[in-house]
Amino acid sequence: MKEKKIPSYQFSILESILHGVVVTDLKGCVQFWNQSAENILGYKKKDVLNRPASMFKTNGDESLPEILKECRRTGMMDKRWKAVHKNGKRVWLDVRLKLMQADSYPNTDREDESSEQEFCVISMVDIGELKNTQKRLHDNLALTDAIFRTSEDAMIVMNKKGEILIINDAVINLFGYKVNELIGKNVNKLMPYPHNVHHDEFMLSYLLSGKADMIGKRRELQAVRKDGTVFPIELALSEVKNEGEHLFTGIIKDISRRRILEKKILNIGEDERKKIGRELHDGLGQMLTGIRMLSEGLARKLSANALPGADEVEEISGMIQEADQYARVLSRGMVEVDMESNGLTVALENLAKRSSHLTGARVELTDTGPTEIEHHSMALHLYRIAQEAVNNAIKHGNASMVKIRLSSNPQHTSLIVEDNGKGFDREPEVTEFGSDGPCSHGAGLHIMKHRANVMGGILGIDRTEEGITRVRCVVPNNLEYF
Repeated sequence: MKEKKIPSYQFSILESILHGVVVTDLKGCVQFWNQSAENILGYKKKDVLNRPASMFKTNGDESLPEILKECRRTGMMDKRWKAVHKNGKRVWLDVRLKLMQADSYPNTDREDESSEQEFCVISMVDIGELKNTQKRLHDNLALTDAIFRTSEDAMIVMNKKGEILIINDAVINLFGYKVNELIGKNVNKLMPYPHNVHHDEFMLSYLLSGKADMIGKRRELQAVRKDGTVFPIELALSEVKNEGEHLFTGIIKDISRRRILEKKILNIGEDERKKIGRELHDGLGQMLTGIRMLSEGLARKLSANALPGADEVEEISGMIQEADQYARVLSRGMVEVDMESNGLTVALENLAKRSSHLTGARVELTDTGPTEIEHHSMALHLYRIAQEAVNNAIKHGNASMVKIRLSSNPQHTSLIVEDNGKGFDREPEVTEFGSDGPCSHGAGLHIMKHRANVMGGILGIDRTEEGITRVRCVVPNNLEYF
């Protein structure tokens, strides 16, 4: 046929578009080659016209004739080719093949006698950068997945409802569950009371307000294994928004060994307190008693001989006696608490009496039913928390009334200290992980919270509408490391 002429503006469009455009006959010989095709593959028009297009297609699953045959059958098809650049490099192409009639193909260089010949138009886009990006993404995902799966720390991904979506092998090893026993379940399945009760409330509050002190920070709380064993963990929680959906990743570390070491350190501290208490009682107390007896004898002699200074010496003797009594009271507060049957209750009663005597405030132990605490360490920590709470209420809160309540059931023990003092400078923020309000200020309050954490419990501090400041500590009775 004679050379077909097409309007110059159509030819210009085909030459200027960013996609490579190649036209072949059904034998695969190139009939048209635009500038973008040259840019993509490096071949000039004179290099490829009337030559087979297979020269720039690498061997793959399908040969070019097979592809053209399929295109003739379907009329149009999409493929991905790995082509060969003129410089020998491989080029990934996203191609579309479409069948065209002879009277519509844009060739200015071919003559053919047939007016019914069909041609295939191949449009191509270089997707090499996309493939490289996909490969990097795939490699990054593979690396991330490998890190996630093999991490020594347990890792859990959950949605905003708290439903577990993904876990790693460390979760299985740590908690004793199988994968299908956790996927789709609420994460509070891994929490003991009271953490599991407040978890859903916390999540709802966070999603509504957008405020949560635990996001992006580490928290120490408790977890429970499949066999019911409660143990301490450190949790780091982060949030990711995926297409508008809230996803949370929790990294969990078993800190049982750390708790054991902390317990040993606290026990050393208690031993030192006991030692100081004995020194106060046996050492300083006896010295003060001796000085008091000497001063009383001197006062009697001065009075019997009608010598001046008898009254002053007698007054000094009275002051020494008060100092002796104060030292003995202090020593009783520092010695180890007797934790035999109902020992904590008796110790709290003595604390209330001693605090009332020393400060003038009314301190009493109320509403205490039968309380049996098997673990000596737990009883001692609870006593020290009560001691610190009473101290703070009177010394810093100027309270005139303090009430101590102790209660227990087979699962948990609760200690509450309430006072009518002035409270704190700002309202504490109480969460399921304990208070981050007042507990963040002051060594005494920090130690109280730390003792609660060591026991696997939570420490909450709040102020009621009636102006009562309440310190509440709840601890489980079955921690494995006590």
